[in-house]
Amino acid sequence: MWLEQTLSSSRRRVLIILTVLAVTLTYSIFSVGRLSELAGSAAQREPADGSLNPSKASPPSIRPPRNALPGTSRASTAKVDTNLDLTSVCANPRPNTDSWGDVLVEGSSNVLESAGKCCAACAAYKPTAEQDMLGCNVWVYCEDAGLCGKDHKACWLKHLAHPTAVEPSKKGPNVGWTSGFITRPRQTRAAQVPADDDRRYHTVITAQGSAVHWQSRVGYYWFLKTKRDCQAAGKCDMGGFTRLLHSGKEDDLMAEIPTWVAQPLPPEHPDHGYVVLNRPYALLQWIKGAVIPEKYVLMSEPDHVWLKPMPNLMTGTTPAAFPFFYIEPSKKEFLPIVQKFVGPISRVEAEEIAPIGNAPTFMSVADMKNVMPIWFNISIAVHNDEAASKAWGWVQEMYAFTLSCYKAGIRDISLFLKMTSQPPWDSSMDPYYILHYTYGMDYTKEGVFTPGKIGEWRFDKRAYSLRPPPRNLGEPPEGMKNDLVRHLIHAINEASSIIPDWDDYSATGVAKQFWDGKTFATA
Repeated sequence: MWLEQTLSSSRRRVLIILTVLAVTLTYSIFSVGRLSELAGSAAQREPADGSLNPSKASPPSIRPPRNALPGTSRASTAKVDTNLDLTSVCANPRPNTDSWGDVLVEGSSNVLESAGKCCAACAAYKPTAEQDMLGCNVWVYCEDAGLCGKDHKACWLKHLAHPTAVEPSKKGPNVGWTSGFITRPRQTRAAQVPADDDRRYHTVITAQGSAVHWQSRVGYYWFLKTKRDCQAAGKCDMGGFTRLLHSGKEDDLMAEIPTWVAQPLPPEHPDHGYVVLNRPYALLQWIKGAVIPEKYVLMSEPDHVWLKPMPNLMTGTTPAAFPFFYIEPSKKEFLPIVQKFVGPISRVEAEEIAPIGNAPTFMSVADMKNVMPIWFNISIAVHNDEAASKAWGWVQEMYAFTLSCYKAGIRDISLFLKMTSQPPWDSSMDPYYILHYTYGMDYTKEGVFTPGKIGEWRFDKRAYSLRPPPRNLGEPPEGMKNDLVRHLIHAINEASSIIPDWDDYSATGVAKQFWDGKTFATA
């Protein structure tokens, strides 16, 4: 059972990577030569050495060290003291939950009497040079004798750069593992703002081209509808909105969506077809030239549908962001590349670099003014560096952003895993604030999810890269259980029913009539 579940979990990661890779192909971001590099980069995300292969280690969610030989384990068997006071060092244990992590101590050689002893062993683990001095911050204990079998009482000690920013590998009543994290105090800048600080934030999206033209209209509709509900409920942190258009010229949505026009990259910095490279330059121009009343900014994207009002998630002036599992600055093989741009740091120090991109991210205007010039320079440097561009492929500007935050001295970014949902991999509406529809969604006519296979019913935004979707997109199968996918279709249909002249817009891709920003569908 656990092998089957874990294969599914690992397969999910592969499919997510392959799905997002399709975004690059659809928008022709890279030249043919770069696409071949990108394919190699995507393959590297699931290491060919079998380090994520569940047949190589148990429990299946354990990742042996990245430098382990195929089929082998170099996990430490260091002796640990299990007599620590757990109350001060252990987070609440999570029953029926298995967690990812790089192996420090294998469970087969570390049999202990309780989950508490396992947690204490993690807290007492002494880092070794062989493990790059990475300490234990994740423990997994096989507590249920009936479900665990021969693994009963096995205690695995592991390490993750950001354990609370990663979903469990599996959870549920059929999972015999109990897991937990070792939590330690972190520094924030909460004391830098007064108690009555105005926490309103300005939302900005970056846009260029037909693929995000209709997405911007749908997204703005749901932003304003959510803001209306937020203000009606009382205190509301949602402030103004800007579409940052980095084409260098006005377009047909100027009358509908508040828009600030930025210039594309200058000729001395060609993007080589990687259009996203214009984003850092656009935000640099905006933060230097725009005047907004808010002190805080939420950097968002056109393909974000608001689900409910979101408070300013920052603690004081500490940035807050959604973490992406595929942004791994502290990964062993990436460290020499990272060092090119931030200087000589260790893997432990590299873990202070957050696993984020610029969106969705909350940041103060003051911090943006410091970070944006650095992001512009590092994004160009990364793009022009053969090793970095090949290793990080389509997410290179995301890496450039988080490296820039580190370079600017921002090491305390708060990570909110539940800030954004990403269907079809997420399915429940709560507790998310935003729905990000970046992945294709495929189901049989009975409503069975078919990841990696074109479904009898499907929705993929890439099908509408040249022209907007029609009104009244087809309802998902009745048997489909994903509430987020169903809500997305309803959200697009509602927006297209209110925005005037959508039928002509869908046929031509040109907006000729404009929404007033005040008319909303009623329940």
